Amino acid sequence: MSLENSEQLDLRKYLAVIRKRKILLILPFLGVLFTVMLGSFFMEPIYRSSTTLLVVDPRLLPRSVERMASDASFQDHMDALKREITSRDYLKRLIKTLQWDENPELRAQAEEQKANYPDLTVDEIVERWLIDVLRKKISLRRQGSDLLTIVVQDKNPNRALLLAKTLAQVSVDETLRRELSGVRGALEFSNEQLAIYKQQLEDSEEELRLFREKMVRQTLSDGVKDQENLSRVSSETSTAEADLRQAEKTVTSLTIRLQNLAPGGLISVSNARISNMKAQYYDLARELARQLINYTWRDAQVIVLADEIGLLREEMRAEIDQICRETTSTNNPLYCQLLQDLELAKTDVVFYRNKWEALNNYVAEYEHSLVQGPQQQLTLERLQDKVKSNRKIYQMFLDQSQGAQIQEAAHRTAAEGRFRIMEPAMLPLKPISPNRRRLAMLGCAMGTLLGLSLIFLVEYLDHSLTTVEEVEHYLGLPVLGTIPRMNLRSSKRSRKVRITVFVVLGMLVVVLIVIFIKQRMVGA
Repeated sequence: MSLENSEQLDLRKYLAVIRKRKILLILPFLGVLFTVMLGSFFMEPIYRSSTTLLVVDPRLLPRSVERMASDASFQDHMDALKREITSRDYLKRLIKTLQWDENPELRAQAEEQKANYPDLTVDEIVERWLIDVLRKKISLRRQGSDLLTIVVQDKNPNRALLLAKTLAQVSVDETLRRELSGVRGALEFSNEQLAIYKQQLEDSEEELRLFREKMVRQTLSDGVKDQENLSRVSSETSTAEADLRQAEKTVTSLTIRLQNLAPGGLISVSNARISNMKAQYYDLARELARQLINYTWRDAQVIVLADEIGLLREEMRAEIDQICRETTSTNNPLYCQLLQDLELAKTDVVFYRNKWEALNNYVAEYEHSLVQGPQQQLTLERLQDKVKSNRKIYQMFLDQSQGAQIQEAAHRTAAEGRFRIMEPAMLPLKPISPNRRRLAMLGCAMGTLLGLSLIFLVEYLDHSLTTVEEVEHYLGLPVLGTIPRMNLRSSKRSRKVRITVFVVLGMLVVVLIVIFIKQRMVGA
């Protein structure tokens, strides 16, 4: 017998053994398949949602140079980005965004476990728990050289979608914030300095405006403006001083004469009307001094004012005479005449003193202005230089702020182009686990392997002689003949076994169909 015939004979022998022991193959196969499929319906479904981020290499190189340049740094950047997305800072931001750390049930559990972690606060315990859970749910994988996929697996499809979408947005926001941090720092500094120097510019401009208004008021005010005015005012000052001395002497002389005429004392000739006229008389003295700065006694303004002073003086004389006649018991007309002269002389003393003081003040102001003139000019120039300096610095920071805003917009546009969500997360419609097709294939393989193993074990433990060759080999005697097996009872038993197997198989199929239909109805 050839080797090929021997191998065929051996193969037929194996097939015969399998046919003889087929019940040991079918029952484990059906049992394992049924167990695996039934167990799959008790497994919690796992849903997966993913989003893809585009990360473009920011280097702008010619194509020829780009082929020569190594992309190791960019690949390192991608690897660092993968680690960064699952880092504690990103996950903490994700937790804060979703407000999961405010879950009352989770915080209550953290309160119960607080005794086991005395060095941690409740917030830190909750944060650690959530970060551990999120790291188990989140995975990242690269697709190509510039695509990064965030994969989230969760028992709840809506939660898987929310996690994937929020984590992608957090990653984009954090990357943009990091890209723009330098520009924003410069912009914030420029804005702070801009506000400071804007206030300083406004203050210096206000100070310059007030100083100029003060100078204008001094220029427009009535006062000594040149040497000609100064000579005239000095002359009028001397005249006013002489008139004042003469009025004081007149008061002294008239007082003595009246005391001789009326040893009992002088009567009071003051009332409200006279007091009012005296106040007007004194004001006219100051007004006369102001007019004499720019005009002479021949000018109309001074003539009109002098006439007004004379009329007011005559009114006071008449009022004093009337009071004197009404209040005195003497019939001497000289007494009332002297009393009028005395009261008017007293009034003239105040009149000339006011005039003299006003003229002296104008002269002093002029002399002060001569001294302060150069100083005022220096002050004006200093304030103008201060305004120019503040305006220059303000304009510099204004230009810098505008440039920083433009730079931020350009960086933002470039960053958004280099790092953006390429494929947004979608709501998963069906779970990825359990995969019943894969489980069925695995169950079939395991059941077949278990059945073949049982057949091999039973056949190995069976020491009976089943073939003519085995009899001749072990006994060393030739076989003269064989008697066919005729066991009708055994055939009936085999038929029952087959019927039982088919019934079990049918029941298994029915159970699987019912479970599958029920699962589809629940999913719908």
